[in-house]
Amino acid sequence: MGRFDATESEVEAIVTLLRLPPGARILDVPCGFGRHAGPLNRRGYRVDGIDSSPKQLDDARRRYPDCTFVLTDMRTPPAGPYDAILNLWTSFGFFDTREEDHAALSAWADVLAPGGKLVMEIESLEYFEHRVRDAGELISTQLMQRSDLTGHARYDWTTQELEFRWKRPGWSRRARLNMYSRPQLETAIYEAGFGHVTFASDFSGRPVETDSSTVIVATK
Repeated sequence: MGRFDATESEVEAIVTLLRLPPGARILDVPCGFGRHAGPLNRRGYRVDGIDSSPKQLDDARRRYPDCTFVLTDMRTPPAGPYDAILNLWTSFGFFDTREEDHAALSAWADVLAPGGKLVMEIESLEYFEHRVRDAGELISTQLMQRSDLTGHARYDWTTQELEFRWKRPGWSRRARLNMYSRPQLETAIYEAGFGHVTFASDFSGRPVETDSSTVIVATK
């Protein structure tokens, strides 16, 4: 199964979860090449996607010319108001500081309409620890292979930081991630201005499981 083969089923599950009428406004942040924004737009929603990568946005505009894609930082979304905001595929925690991560949450709350929902899909600290950490170790490392890509990840459990590098012949990419536990995420989301937060293992609402991603629904 390819990395994005589940996109259509994910979109259907998100539509069922949100229960929004056609024409509702949705912000996809960050949107990448538009793999969720485009299918949602085809279902009759007004979708804006934002990303900080010009290359990704160029690809998104070619694929989905009917969507609006904006080059901007996650902390400076368009004014809205939006009926829903999507933050999917562990796309939270990439700023240098946690204060900047929290600023993004506050900015999303600001552009949501009253009663609007933020939907996050994220691999939590508990998930990473369950999959990677041996009892008591302070640093964990992991080697990964996907087709021609080789990945190396370094998990610092004290600072809750993940550093990783992907490479193939002639190309490499480095990135880092601030890892968050579910309680830390809940606190940050409430502090950002949301009034109700729920956690599940998937978009259908299954109970939280340690070995699965976490889906968070926060209502303004």
